[in-house]
Amino acid sequence: MTENTKQDYRTLINQMGKKEFTIMKMQEYGFWPKDLPTPYEKQLNETPEQYSKRKALVEDYKSIIERISKLYKEKQEINDKLRDLRKKYDETWDIERIRKDIAQTIMKESIARRTEKKKQRELEKHAKSEAWKKKKAEQIIFIGKGYSSFLYDNETDQPKLELQGLPVIKSDIDLANFLEIDYKKLRFLSYHRDVVTVDHYHRYTIPKRKGGMRNIAAPKPILKSVQRKILEDILNKFSLSQQAHGFIKERSILSGALAHNIQPALVINMDIENFFPTISFERVRGMFKSAGYSGFISSLLAMLCTYCERVSIEVKNKTRFIATTKRILPQGSPASPMITNIICRRLDQRLNGLASKFGFTYTRYADDMSFSINDETNVKVGRFYGLVSKIVKDEGFEINKEKTRFLRKNNRQSITGVVVNNEKLGVNRMWMRRFRAAIHNASKLRSNGDLPIEVKRELSGMASWVRSVNPERYKKLIETAMEVIK
Repeated sequence: MTENTKQDYRTLINQMGKKEFTIMKMQEYGFWPKDLPTPYEKQLNETPEQYSKRKALVEDYKSIIERISKLYKEKQEINDKLRDLRKKYDETWDIERIRKDIAQTIMKESIARRTEKKKQRELEKHAKSEAWKKKKAEQIIFIGKGYSSFLYDNETDQPKLELQGLPVIKSDIDLANFLEIDYKKLRFLSYHRDVVTVDHYHRYTIPKRKGGMRNIAAPKPILKSVQRKILEDILNKFSLSQQAHGFIKERSILSGALAHNIQPALVINMDIENFFPTISFERVRGMFKSAGYSGFISSLLAMLCTYCERVSIEVKNKTRFIATTKRILPQGSPASPMITNIICRRLDQRLNGLASKFGFTYTRYADDMSFSINDETNVKVGRFYGLVSKIVKDEGFEINKEKTRFLRKNNRQSITGVVVNNEKLGVNRMWMRRFRAAIHNASKLRSNGDLPIEVKRELSGMASWVRSVNPERYKKLIETAMEVIK
């Protein structure tokens, strides 16, 4: 057989396979009739079951042949070793020397194998470590214990985002570019630690309109700009309920009060207890995810929009800030009020449906819910209140029963602090007395020096609220307050 023929045969074998090439040659030389099926094809008068059984036996036979071939190879290797040993020791009968030499050889081979395996494991470990370092440098893979469970979810519903006019953000790099901040800064802002040396928030308290103090956490400049960007380009594009009047463009305390009839038969005011703290990281993440963002991006956005209460302690002359709560919605963030409105859409829808069924008008301003009705003659007010409480609880909130008020015509009826049973909207007298007292006290402080920032904030907030209710009626007091602040 010429060299070219051998080369041709090898090419054909590679193309056809050994079995097919063998059958072809057997047919070519007359050892297998061309009109008969091959041993691997269905034979004449053979049922499908018989063919399947014969085919399985052929495969078993092939497997056995391969195992026998492997055993023969191993046997040959053993015979080669025995031959080498006979050649080495054919002139001696020193059994002890033979035993020691064989033991040393086995030990060397074992050490060599272990060394090779150890080297391979170290290489694999190093490769994994480098791959992990590379991944950590290129992608956020951990944002804090208890908050990283959705980072594996990278599925973005792009059509849904585009339908709502929301920006498409698929990676952390995309998010950093969208927020117009450095990638390292995004990693820093979106990482939770229970103990930190740098707090992202300024913390202070302000008086509540209904008494008591409210904890405010105002984000520092960089985080504040990030939250404002999220508010303007993402949150403001969500659809909201018509019953929400807080922190929405062209809606206010006044629009909420005007939605009710003047001098109604009954006003029911309810307050949601611990409103902002009740909205957790998980709820904020779920809000972004429902819009179409992946679990990964939703987690990062939720980290940027939430915080945890902290206390400061001194450790080795250094200030540490220790987390005392899980991550919740901060009061003081520009994004928080709109997040509450989005999360409360279903609550508003359900309460509005219930109110309409009973003949009530319903509005909500942040955590203040108001219901009014012009004729309560045939209304079971107790049952209505119970159903409202149930819906509020179903939606993950609790009503502050101590602040629930049932106000009839003989009472001063107010909705979010606006009096509605007079001919013109106004602020109740007790609150106005507090406002005048605050202006008087601030004037005295100013005459003795600069006004503390806390006093300026309080007075400015009070003046803004009065202005939003009835700017003409309280014009002189508002001007006086602003002059004191200057």
